[in-house]
Amino acid sequence: METLFCYCCRTHHPKDQMRLFPTRQGMRWRCIRSIEAAERSRSERDAFGRQQTDINRSASRAAAEYVHLRHRMHLVPG
Repeated sequence: METLFCYCCRTHHPKDQMRLFPTRQGMRWRCIRSIEAAERSRSERDAFGRQQTDINRSASRAAAEYVHLRHRMHLVPG
């Protein structure tokens, strides 16, 4: 399955969930979910942003834990 990076929520999504979106820097890939969220009220946009922040933090923690565990596995005498 081909994925593309969404510049808005900074994650990869399946290509069928992405659209080219005009920005000042040119056309960039953005997921439909973030495009639709941007069209909602301010409070709904803020809630979307907080939810995406939580998702990104969770992914970052998981990646850090994985690296930490891999590092520890290499330090343990075999």
